[in-house]
Amino acid sequence: MLYEQALNDELAIMDEALKHNTKRLSPHEIQAPLGSLMCAPITIDIGASVKAAIDLLIEHKVGTVLVVSDGILRGIFGERDVLLKLMNQPVDDLSGISVEQFMKANPKTLTTTDSIDTAILEMAKGGYRHIPIVDERHRPVGLVSIRDIIAHIVEHFLEEVLTLPPKPIRDAMKAREGA
Repeated sequence: MLYEQALNDELAIMDEALKHNTKRLSPHEIQAPLGSLMCAPITIDIGASVKAAIDLLIEHKVGTVLVVSDGILRGIFGERDVLLKLMNQPVDDLSGISVEQFMKANPKTLTTTDSIDTAILEMAKGGYRHIPIVDERHRPVGLVSIRDIIAHIVEHFLEEVLTLPPKPIRDAMKAREGA
């Protein structure tokens, strides 16, 4: 009982401290161009097989590959396509199926000069986790993922992130079974 009271007191102090935290990203930090955040795109030709695309995802440890034709972005293929589209198909050999059949054609794109806040907005509106970055000829020059954006934000709040106990654990400690 004494332990539970001490824990509740500590949680109350932490919650009160969180209410007074006024640190925010400045407009300059949230409106930084995507060119400063993007990673190099992993591309695959539109005629390639689904197996080749999955092999690229695994090899490069990424969630998405960009599908191109003559260097121009035509679609995006990712782990969600594998899980949501392919897993329900009676397919024996993925090397005989074109990635074009399962890619998302004509994905939303941004440019290197678009800002991080624009990417966040587009991702939230479209339910995307990745946005291709293209040049003026619609050739992929980069890719921004939600992980890239979170990493950028965490850099500005590193102390807060590292010292804050995770809320689900605190809530779990209050539950009867604790699991």
